[in-house]
Amino acid sequence: MEPGIRKKNVDQAVRAQSHSGCRIALAIHALAEPAFKEFESSSLLAEYLTDQGFEVEFPWRHMPTAFRATWGDGKPAIGMLGEYDALPDCGEKEGDWGHGCGHNLLGTGAAVGAVSAARVLEAAGLGGRIVYYGCPAEETLAGKVYMARDGAFRDMDACLAWHPGTDTGVSNTGGSSLDSLVYEFFGRTAHGASAHNGRSALDGAMLMDVAANYLREHVPENVRIHAVIRHGGDAPNVVPAYARSWYYVRGKDRAEVDSVRERLNACARGAAMATETQVKWHRLTGVYPRLPNDTLCTAVQANVELFGTPRATADDRRRAGEVLGKDADFNRAIAPGSRDQGRGSSDEDNVSWLAPMGRFQVASHARGTSGHHRDLAAQAALPFAQRAMLQAAKIFAATAVELCADTKLLRQVRMEFERRTRAFEYDPLVPKRQPVPVDPP
Repeated sequence: MEPGIRKKNVDQAVRAQSHSGCRIALAIHALAEPAFKEFESSSLLAEYLTDQGFEVEFPWRHMPTAFRATWGDGKPAIGMLGEYDALPDCGEKEGDWGHGCGHNLLGTGAAVGAVSAARVLEAAGLGGRIVYYGCPAEETLAGKVYMARDGAFRDMDACLAWHPGTDTGVSNTGGSSLDSLVYEFFGRTAHGASAHNGRSALDGAMLMDVAANYLREHVPENVRIHAVIRHGGDAPNVVPAYARSWYYVRGKDRAEVDSVRERLNACARGAAMATETQVKWHRLTGVYPRLPNDTLCTAVQANVELFGTPRATADDRRRAGEVLGKDADFNRAIAPGSRDQGRGSSDEDNVSWLAPMGRFQVASHARGTSGHHRDLAAQAALPFAQRAMLQAAKIFAATAVELCADTKLLRQVRMEFERRTRAFEYDPLVPKRQPVPVDPP
């Protein structure tokens, strides 16, 4: 299908879904549900896809807010990833949850793209299957990790994903590899006045943190170690018998994270020895770096350029300026299709090792907007963000149609993926029986 015809057909298909898409995005924005508790948000998307003729498995496996929706049959199977979890303290009022990462747009844009792709394929008499995965808990870097552990994402010949941002383009390098680690210290309680009779679990946790601070000088420049103490006791005059810390270790790849994690474990063991406490640890979730696919990302980049970015009006600038408290402008430029590896991490990168991934970004909020912030959440409900979401849906649909119509392109995408994953065996990084981490540790 020629680019001009594909653009016209996709434009029409997305326009037909625009009202439903904007309604759902605004509804999910208002719900602002936490990770693994997105019951209403996931239901809205699943119901929409059901109404549009998709066969929906909801919930998916044992995860109550995950689902899979499929249209068509046979090959090729083109996947699309949706997210819909919110963030704490990003709502309108302090302490409220809000979509400070724009996931109300992310999940809905992919769903509208899936429906629009199905409509264009059907009208053109083209074969293929569209698979939408509703993925919870991206903000805790867990949803796709546990879904992949339990068999998700292996039914796709190629996969597409996007994210709202302050600029537009294709990212083929992804983010950092990461381990989310929980350390528990066990001591012996005692009255504070007779503390010599106790063994403080909190001392173990704090001494581990001191050791981790010294470790930071001796790790590669790109490594980051973040930590909080989640439980440290209940009263100052009672020696704590239990303490719990939560660490992130980020690095450029799995080997680097594995190496630093073992050194962090040594910090924990040393702290336990020094305080005469016991320590145990487990990995809550683990993230891979992105596996690039140059062929697919080149195709996605062409469709990003084909559809472009939404044009901001004076009213869009005024509304964004009211949110930011300063003059606002939007980036219309399209970035080149290759970027440096990011410092952040996302569980979507795990999927790239199970199917070729093409991931893009569309400018959905004003330049200078901070991510994971209520300023972004406020803009995620504005008309400009909705138009950006619909542009993303067009890129999804156009790329999916192209992959179904162009067997040579898809074959090249698959050949690159198979070459890069030769001798690779996917490790889910979390044990089969480990429960989904519905609540923070």
